Amino acid sequence: MQKALGILGGMGSLATAGFMTKVIENTKAEKDQNHLRIYVDCHPQIPNRVEAIFNGGESPASAISESIKKLESVGAEIIAMPCITAHAFYSEFVKSASVPFLYLPDIAASACAHDYPGEVAGVLSTAATAETRLLLSQMDRYNLPYITPNNSEQDVLSKLIDDVKANNDIALMVSEFSKVLDAMKNRGARYFVLGCTELPLIAAHCPADNYTFLDTTLELAKASILSCGGTVKL
Repeated sequence: MQKALGILGGMGSLATAGFMTKVIENTKAEKDQNHLRIYVDCHPQIPNRVEAIFNGGESPASAISESIKKLESVGAEIIAMPCITAHAFYSEFVKSASVPFLYLPDIAASACAHDYPGEVAGVLSTAATAETRLLLSQMDRYNLPYITPNNSEQDVLSKLIDDVKANNDIALMVSEFSKVLDAMKNRGARYFVLGCTELPLIAAHCPADNYTFLDTTLELAKASILSCGGTVKL
């Protein structure tokens, strides 16, 4: 019997909707009844993770714990949070969970090891994710080679992420995004880890033949399906 999935979202809201779509699109199903039961708490009032990490702002851990309890109270049996940066507070909020909570940084690195062994990754993320080495520490654990954006490239990525959260026209962001990708390709990146839930929304507008992406939220969607007893569509 399938377990019910709880999506802890709102970081950001558009990315949350995109993650739910990925769960549905990647579930092998011949009829409605084959899909997962999904509960979503889209909670955009969770305090800003970047502010908490860099500027001593309010920790999001308490608000995330509140969302965990809400999801559990309505029946969620597995919880996925499609925001990598928020996992910097994992040790604080996971104690409040009485059901399994999927750890996205490890899921992402494991997918890199499986899909691109030995290939150099270009790891793209928020500045806070980079600062806390959430993804990089997992890449190191799997002995995966990678490069990271320089300071000016990170500034571009941070602005693009904010623009997506502000619901600006994503198609207008592709040029600046591609400049970062091209520069990192010239430094040796062979594929790109989209380590922020907003970045896949931009990457979807890039020419498919130009870049190879590993979408961390897609990997989380697949892990969610399998953890809940569903089948991933091949």
